[in-house]
Amino acid sequence: MREPAGNRPRTARGSAAVEVALIVPMLIVLVLALAGAWRIGWARGQVTEAAAAGARAATLAGSASLAVQQATAAIEFDLATVDVHCSALTVQIDTAAFGTAPGTHGTVSAEVGCTLDLADVLVPGLPGSVQLEAQASEALDVLRERTP
Repeated sequence: MREPAGNRPRTARGSAAVEVALIVPMLIVLVLALAGAWRIGWARGQVTEAAAAGARAATLAGSASLAVQQATAAIEFDLATVDVHCSALTVQIDTAAFGTAPGTHGTVSAEVGCTLDLADVLVPGLPGSVQLEAQASEALDVLRERTP
């Protein structure tokens, strides 16, 4: 014989609310973590693109000193254009190939280091930072005159 519906045990009552109360915050944290990882990966890609832009800009210069200036300006402009704000930006341009004679193959390389605050990427006020680094090289025009 079946018991009437009113006499059922009440041990499972409210368990759905408890499950929702536990699962929803975990899902929110998971979504925020995924969004943060995507933003850091995106910023890493932008730093790589900025290094490539700097190396390209350096190859267009006529002298090594001008190459460093143009590459640095291109890197800073590229990062500012895509709203990647580095709390510390380091740029190193290797212009040794400018000391070689025309007709000699040579490359110019740009190394970029960017300290990215997590507060800028994830949640305002979040402590910590991530160090992003990238390197790119471009070939100098073989027949172009160079000034060290």
